[in-house]
Amino acid sequence: MATVAASPTSLEGLGAAILDALPVSLYVVDRKLRVVAWNRLREQGPLGQPRGRVLGRPLSRVLPPGGFRTTAPLIRAVFSTGRPQQGTVETRGTRLFQVRRLPVLRGRRVTHVLSVFEDITEQRALEMRLIASDRLAFLGQLVAGVAHEISNPLAGIAGCAEILASLACKVEGQQDEVERFQRLIRDEVARCERIVRSLLGAARPQAGATADLAATVGESLRLLERHPAFHRIKVVSRTPGKLLAGIDPDSLKQVVMGLALNAARAMAGSGTLTVRGSRLGRQVVLDVLDTGPGVPPEIRPRIFEPFFTTDPSQGTGLGLAIARSLVRGRGGDLVCRSRRGRGGSFRVVLAAARP
Repeated sequence: MATVAASPTSLEGLGAAILDALPVSLYVVDRKLRVVAWNRLREQGPLGQPRGRVLGRPLSRVLPPGGFRTTAPLIRAVFSTGRPQQGTVETRGTRLFQVRRLPVLRGRRVTHVLSVFEDITEQRALEMRLIASDRLAFLGQLVAGVAHEISNPLAGIAGCAEILASLACKVEGQQDEVERFQRLIRDEVARCERIVRSLLGAARPQAGATADLAATVGESLRLLERHPAFHRIKVVSRTPGKLLAGIDPDSLKQVVMGLALNAARAMAGSGTLTVRGSRLGRQVVLDVLDTGPGVPPEIRPRIFEPFFTTDPSQGTGLGLAIARSLVRGRGGDLVCRSRRGRGGSFRVVLAAARP
């Protein structure tokens, strides 16, 4: 319980100086919900007001109407029960505060309520990063098991492709088409094997690996041409040649295909996908843009969390987490960017590589 000495309209002298020295924002109200103390940090921020303007005034005239309607019942509950109240609130600027409302006693009577606001935005962000790290550690164990189990089915698929090719070659005039699809199946089986290995070695990336941005993006988009999600999608690729990025081609291909598929699903199968590459100083930048609804601001901080998804029927929520892990493992980054108007925007940033 807190104990302070207060005048009818303000807290003066040493008490006020102590409240100003505290690294938290706070104010004190009396039983008539009049403001009797308002410390220095409470004067700052988007809802801050000079104390000379608020001391002695009813709280209803100090807080916004919505804020007062939420706050008043909590303060009255502290007066009536003598028990502290605690919760969290989020401001418009996405800052997160832990709020404590503490009874101030004179004898056994609650004479004032002290409201303390502590900014815990960075603390909560650190907690979320630790949770994400734990989930990625679990994901690593999961991928290790998948790598072991998936090798035999992939070998079987490759063998079946060879048998089908030998049978289909007996059909006149189809040899070229059969060989093309045979190569595609063989290449994709090999790519699956490399993807699993790259996931296992995401923390130990191949030293000196480079990818030709235009070639890798072009190959990724060609593989998606026949995907059902791309039947009514217009694809625009603006990636100049001779751009080399410090990442292995298979990892970059996985990132591009994952972002492109997410964009196609966000557009519900109809719209324009733009993939744009450029050089920015010592970095290579790849932007993946779509004409869908975009990522809502309220979920943007969570979209890279493992297992977070807004539509479980479309996936497990691992795609973006794995993509960012692959890019960051190579010293780059994958970010979701705000975009004017309608549409989603993701940017892959990688170190530029020499030939």
